[in-house]
Amino acid sequence: MSDLMEFRRYYFGLGALALGIMLLYLIIITPSVGLYVQVASALADLFVCGIIIQRTSGLKGGYGLYLLGGRRGIKFINGLAKDKYHIWDAISLWGLSMGFGLSTYLLMRGKIDKRILAIGIISIIAIDLLLISYIDYGLQFLNIPRLGLSNYTPQAIAITPLLLLTLVIASLFGFSGYALFAIFINSASILYSVSLLISNPTPAGVAASGIANQIPGVAPIIPGITLPLAAGVISLAIILIIHEFSHGVLARKAKVKIKQIGILAFGFIPVGGFVEPDEKQVSKLKPIPQTKIFSAGISANFIAMIIFGILTFLVATYVVPGAYHYGLSVAGTTEGYPAYGVISVGSIVTSWNGHQVSNITQLDNAASTDTANAIVTVTTNKGSYAFKALPDPSDPSRGLVGVSMEYVPIINTPYGKIVRFILAVFSISALLNFLIAVVNLLPVPGFDGWRIYRANIKNKTAVNVLGALIIILILLNALPWLF
Repeated sequence: MSDLMEFRRYYFGLGALALGIMLLYLIIITPSVGLYVQVASALADLFVCGIIIQRTSGLKGGYGLYLLGGRRGIKFINGLAKDKYHIWDAISLWGLSMGFGLSTYLLMRGKIDKRILAIGIISIIAIDLLLISYIDYGLQFLNIPRLGLSNYTPQAIAITPLLLLTLVIASLFGFSGYALFAIFINSASILYSVSLLISNPTPAGVAASGIANQIPGVAPIIPGITLPLAAGVISLAIILIIHEFSHGVLARKAKVKIKQIGILAFGFIPVGGFVEPDEKQVSKLKPIPQTKIFSAGISANFIAMIIFGILTFLVATYVVPGAYHYGLSVAGTTEGYPAYGVISVGSIVTSWNGHQVSNITQLDNAASTDTANAIVTVTTNKGSYAFKALPDPSDPSRGLVGVSMEYVPIINTPYGKIVRFILAVFSISALLNFLIAVVNLLPVPGFDGWRIYRANIKNKTAVNVLGALIIILILLNALPWLF
């Protein structure tokens, strides 16, 4: 009877897995339901599948999450740990310096090589001045309202008060300090909007509060929905592998036993990797060896960020111009204006009033002479149109035809599509490695930053209070998604 029950449970789990995959596929190919519905449906599907898989297989886990692990790969980690030149130790401390800036010296009570600390500070400044535009390049591939930028192109760094403030905060407190600063500022802005909404809890009050226009500080990352499917999966796999293997290498260098290596899955999608060291042995280590283990994954993500940021720069600068170009695409038309329902969304605008246009600046110049009741000619890849412009409500002398544009890549060849895919992998990998490293530095239970704080700060109550505060602020940063 027990064998029959096991048989039924096994095939029930397989059936649930197959059904869950089919449902997720249907969710991905039905964007017409709206992004919020897609994300909520996908999370619900993965949650239920994860619970069924975990319970039918007897794996460790809960709430849709479960661990799949084994001992394969431990020999590889042992080989990497045989480092005669202490390169891994230096990399780990360099990443720690990137994460906490000059405050690393205080965090570790002066027990850090000052040369490594200096290199970390220089790296922060160099990234902020030279590479950050190409790390942000991946934003154009995100399908997240108010976060994704389909028209993003790297801009030359301009020395502004905001940039100087960024450099000061990042140099003193690292990228984690700047992330905390951004979370606090964004939370304050959201709280202000919430206070306005509380004073006028009506639909008009929601609009007046501006909360629907606030940029959320957190967003779901789901390949196929908020990320390109193939490029997103590859990028996440890179992050998981290098992060966890780096933890394992530093653990073995500290003579800590590795129990198993594996992945953390949510439903049937890997969302994290893990290298499970013997926690009892880790807890017996002194603070510095513990800190090296905890910061190793973060350091690996920073290195990957730099590598993929440079690759993004090279592809975007030297390959993309010959593979495809950017142009003006019709993002939508406004009801009540002459272009509404006439020019189809996605059309490529090539001429405006007889002037060739291929970017926003050229379009603005060509449309600057449009006046109310004048005839405006628009040429696209699908035809030419002539409209009688209507008065602009904010400036009656100006004429509008009701077309909104976005600056998008124009890809006409298989080669261009291949280049676009490579650029997506590189730029998404650069962006997500940076975000994963920074988020992991936060003093939140379960994150590497939490363990770093607890290993180096004796006042555990202070760490607990800080962690609770950060969790509250993170939840607050997610509030705009409800509006």
